[in-house]
Formats: sequence, C-alpha cells, structure tokens
Amino acid sequence: MVVLNPNNWHWVDKNTLPWTESYLQNLPASISSVVAPNGSYTVRLVKLESLTGDSHVSQRKGKVICYFDLNVQFVSQVLETEAETVVCEGKILVPELVHDETDFEIRPEGFGEHYGLITEQLLPSLRAALCKYQADLIEQHSQDVQQS
Repeated sequence: MVVLNPNNWHWVDKNTLPWTESYLQNLPASISSVVAPNGSYTVRLVKLESLTGDSHVSQRKGKVICYFDLNVQFVSQVLETEAETVVCEGKILVPELVHDETDFEIRPEGFGEHYGLITEQLLPSLRAALCKYQADLIEQHSQDVQQS
C-alpha cells in the first residue's frame, strides 16, 4: 500500500471500513452475557445489524492517526435465565461513534420494562468494548501506512 515516502513525510491514507465491519460483527461474541442482579434475566448482545459511516487510518509526517465517524446498530435480547427463552428483543443504537471520544451516546430502543436492565448491565460493557476499537484499529493498520 505504501509508495515511496521518505521518512514517512507524505500523507498516506487507508480506508478501514471493511475491517471495521468485521470487527464489529465479532464484537457481540466478545461481550459476555450479563445476568441481572436478581438472577432472573440474562442480557446478551446478539449481532451487528447495521453500520454506516467512514473509518480511516492515516499517517503524515511520521505520525499515525485514525479518524472515524460511525453509526452503529446492534440487536440485543433479554432472556429468562432458567428457561433461556427470549423475553424481549431490541436495538442498541450508537448514532455517532467518533474518534477520540469516549462519551458517545448509546441509545437502547424496544426493551420496555427491561430498559433499566439494559442500561445498567449491558451498556457499560458495550461502551468499554467500543472504546477499545480505536486502539485496535491503529494497531492493526499502522504498518500498512508507514514505510520501514
């Protein structure tokens, strides 16, 4: 990918949206199901439903940077713990996942009376996983935009 670029001075850019989609599709498997404090319900992130926006890793003057602005939507379920039957299913929207920001909005929709369970039990794990995305993105693609 890198062309002749002495001292990595010139701007080099890589579109990382395909990698991002794969990364976010695998994210639900990396987040453990969460059991409610009373033990009667389990919450799990099921799958990535949609992803739009852009994601890039670049380098200029020897410094690797990334920039992304993503709209992400996941499907999540609340299950009765013992019977493992789905009580409700809803969406978790992240309307603006942006580089260098950890205080992004995460909005659960469609969980009815289980809304509190989602916000208290699942969203902290999801936020932590999404905050890790930037470091993983740079680690995975930094060598592609720099010459040795």
